Order: sequence, then structure tokens, then C-alpha cells
Amino acid sequence: MAELCPAAPHPLEPGGSWTRAGHGGAPLFRRWCWGILHNCCEAYNVGLLGAKIFSGPSREQFGYAVQQFVNEQGKWLLVGSPWSGYPANRTGDIYACPVGTSKTTCKKLNLQALTTIPNVTEIKEHMNLGLTLIQNSKTGGFLTCGPLWAQQCGSQYYATGVCSEISPSFQILRSFAPAVQSVFSLC
Repeated sequence: MAELCPAAPHPLEPGGSWTRAGHGGAPLFRRWCWGILHNCCEAYNVGLLGAKIFSGPSREQFGYAVQQFVNEQGKWLLVGSPWSGYPANRTGDIYACPVGTSKTTCKKLNLQALTTIPNVTEIKEHMNLGLTLIQNSKTGGFLTCGPLWAQQCGSQYYATGVCSEISPSFQILRSFAPAVQSVFSLC
């Protein structure tokens, strides 16, 4: 077993080093640091043999947000596509991709058409639905948002954003815009 031999001055002082006895002064401290960094930063791959690739239109930013999801119908990979509809518009949407089957095609949920706030003049063309995608433990579904959804009040546009709660069966439970202007205030 090799011994640590502190050289003068102390190893932690300028000019000091820890060396292995009889090894010509090779810095042991540097090797120790390399071992720590190597173990912390080692790369690895997961499940390459059974890898499943889901593709979608890159021009629609398919894959911007991704969330694992389980419901009674099976296991899914939910994929945000915030520019869905591009180049005509960027309303955005969510795709549901089946994980537990051999299929590699994803189903577009068409949530952008069903995301609506009643009694306001909506501007949905560039709302980017799917930029946010998160599971909702209270409903067992998920939440998706379009931060560029806007409301028109007279000649003014208010880009307050909109979110929709989606049920486990991929149905919209409700949509809400936290800062929507009411008819009685500005519109």
C-alpha cells in the first residue's frame, strides 16, 4: 500500500503537494480530484435496444415539452408542439404518443380548437399552446398553457395567456386566463 508523504511546505499551502512515496513526486491530489470528477461526470445510456422514436414536424417545434403520462388507456408520452399550424399560425397543440405498444405514430389532440374563454374576443393565432406541459395530480390529467393567447378589447390587445386543464381521457375540463379583462372593466 502506498503512503502519503507530505512534502515541505504543507500540501495545501502554495508550492506544497502530496506525493506517493517512491514515485518521483507525482501529485496524488490531482489524481484524487480526477477520480472524483470522473465518477461524478461519467456518461451513460438508457435502454438503447428497446428505444422508441416518435417523430413530428420539426417546423412546429414538436418535442418542445415532453411529459410521461399514464391513464386507463395505457402509457403515453405527451409531446408539446407549440408552433402547430405553422406557417399559417402558431396556435400549438399536444400529441399523445403510445408507449406500451409497437406503434410509433402520435395522435394530435386538437386542443387548440377547444381551448376557449367564453364571452371574450379571443386571438388564438399565435398562442403557442404546448409551451407548458405538466401533470395535474388533483385531476389525474395534465395542464397545458399558451402564453401568447390574447384578448381583444376594442382596439387593444391583451396577451394574458391561457391554460387548459385536460382530463385523463384527453378532454378539456376547463380553460382559464388569469388576467383576462372583464366586460365591466375595460372591454
